[in-house]
Amino acid sequence: MGTLAVLAVACLAAVASVAQAADKKPNFVVIFTDDQDAIQNSTHPHYMPSLHKYIRYPGVELSQYFVTTPVCCPSRTNMWRGQFAHNTNFTSVLPPHGGWAKWKSLGIDKSYLPLWLKDQGYNTYYVGKFLVDYSVSNYQQVPAGWDDIDALVTPYTFDFNNPGFSRNGAAPNIYPGEYSTDVIRDKGIAQIKSAVAAGKPFYAQIAPIAPHTSTQISTNRDTGETKAYFYPPIPAPRHWQLFSDANLPGGTPNKNLYEVDVSDKPAWVRALPLPQQNNRTYLEEIYRLRLRSLAAVDELVESVVKTLDAAGVLDNTYIIYTADNGYHVGAHRFGAGKTTGYEEDLRVPFLIRGPGIKASQSTKPANNKVGLHVDFAPTILSLAGASNLLGDKGLDGTPLGLYANDDGSLPASYPRPAQHRQQFQGEFWGGWSDELLLHLRAQPNNTWKVVRVFDEVKGQGWKLIAQCTNERELYDLRKDPGELNNIYATAKPAVRSRLEGLLAVLAVCKGDSCSNPWKTLHPDGSVKNFNDALNSKYDPIYNAIKPFTYKKCLQYLDWDNEDSQFKTQIRGPNPAAGVGHHRLLTAASERAIAARRRAQAAITSELEERPPVFQAKVEEKSVPVPQDILNADVDKWFAFHNAEYYLA
Repeated sequence: MGTLAVLAVACLAAVASVAQAADKKPNFVVIFTDDQDAIQNSTHPHYMPSLHKYIRYPGVELSQYFVTTPVCCPSRTNMWRGQFAHNTNFTSVLPPHGGWAKWKSLGIDKSYLPLWLKDQGYNTYYVGKFLVDYSVSNYQQVPAGWDDIDALVTPYTFDFNNPGFSRNGAAPNIYPGEYSTDVIRDKGIAQIKSAVAAGKPFYAQIAPIAPHTSTQISTNRDTGETKAYFYPPIPAPRHWQLFSDANLPGGTPNKNLYEVDVSDKPAWVRALPLPQQNNRTYLEEIYRLRLRSLAAVDELVESVVKTLDAAGVLDNTYIIYTADNGYHVGAHRFGAGKTTGYEEDLRVPFLIRGPGIKASQSTKPANNKVGLHVDFAPTILSLAGASNLLGDKGLDGTPLGLYANDDGSLPASYPRPAQHRQQFQGEFWGGWSDELLLHLRAQPNNTWKVVRVFDEVKGQGWKLIAQCTNERELYDLRKDPGELNNIYATAKPAVRSRLEGLLAVLAVCKGDSCSNPWKTLHPDGSVKNFNDALNSKYDPIYNAIKPFTYKKCLQYLDWDNEDSQFKTQIRGPNPAAGVGHHRLLTAASERAIAARRRAQAAITSELEERPPVFQAKVEEKSVPVPQDILNADVDKWFAFHNAEYYLA
């Protein structure tokens, strides 16, 4: 290391030391991948050794962590808002039921995690994929809440070797021949250095696209026809020959690869053909390419930790590794993709290290308390010392069970409930298309609800899936983790009726009824968990509950279409009231907060010397986006059949 570099690191460390002495609030760095499973071994230490060395061993992995809407943009919104998709009304990737325009019109970025953290004195940073249709046509509509946001823009979002970004609404640049994850790594490291130099606590989210599929959007200049082409994820050139020994059977511990007998599955799954040998050979290579694309992410993890360490802030920083949704390759009758209610798509990795969290030093997950993406925002706020604000945000989630790994110094204010949530619901609206076995016919009826229960003491898991056709699946996950044997018709009536009762509440829940549905089912407080509810004295209560049903299959949320006897009790006479309106404070409170932010900005501008902003060296390789791309009709890029499922 040269003399100037040593001095730069020393200056960073000195600034950090002064800042920490003045303010002990912790920092946060979140590494957030795209389409990474927690079941098919993508985080195995053989494939991601740095993830284990730098986060899992000195921290902890949660074994029961889930998304609740397994597709990227709704899931990201759930995470930042702390709400289920039926309470955000952001249910799809693209318009009209999702997309950037709806995200802005709903006002999601008027009240979500980065703004809440800024109210607590944090600086906030973001780099990488934000939303799919944040593009070269709308980049000037900058997402609120970020001091520095350097977001990927379509059509370059999923181009591994020519990524394009807009920083804080500036004209977008592309990086021809540069590997996307490496560019995001370098930008993220520069943001962390800038954050440390600013001398305030910070939240930095780094969002590489791996292991998402590669996407090329091309317009024929003669005909004007636009097409999108999809290919498995592309590794960095230095990683092309890794993991040639990886294979799908070895990466499918739940033994549900190429399911032969699907007679107990919904009609649309039964209609899928069994993958033939040529399909299986292709899926094997897809699996390896996903692992190879993550090798650069693993290097990113190491770079982040070493940067924090060199700057003197590692010990006061929570580092989190997770993903927007899970993913399946070859499970059941599917090729490659997400959006189903099965475990591969709902389970995602979640690893965390930081102050107060006991080092697991383990090769296995050391926390089996149920955690959800809707718990992410309340967890960050609680770790930031703002757990007293959770009741003001209209959250469906609760802080994660990190108290189970308390080394004795986790903040005393961090919630430690007597009964941690054991149950949750998942949901999706839309159709299904295989991302890479493109010969498979798309299925229009993939709208569903899920209720899942996990008893951490007994290791017992139950799962009920309700399709929009009102077909049902029920799985004993302790005996059948691969969801191969649907026992809905043969399960004990008590188990089935309790799961139906939970679904009837959770499908329409909001706020406390999401985290504690038992209070709705048993207002007298006599039941705290699923095992309590199984007592035969409660049979009359559950036998009288009408199962949740759909009137028909729709690809969007329509409260009149989804029937639960608890809908009016929980949501009032107008179930949609409040859905999608995210600033839950009074107008006066909102004005007061806005005035405080303006005052803080004025003080900062007048009294503080502007801290240095570090630039990544890779910026020297950027060039402007070509004018014909800036002038393109972006709507055409998203108009092809089932675009939202391929681009999610």
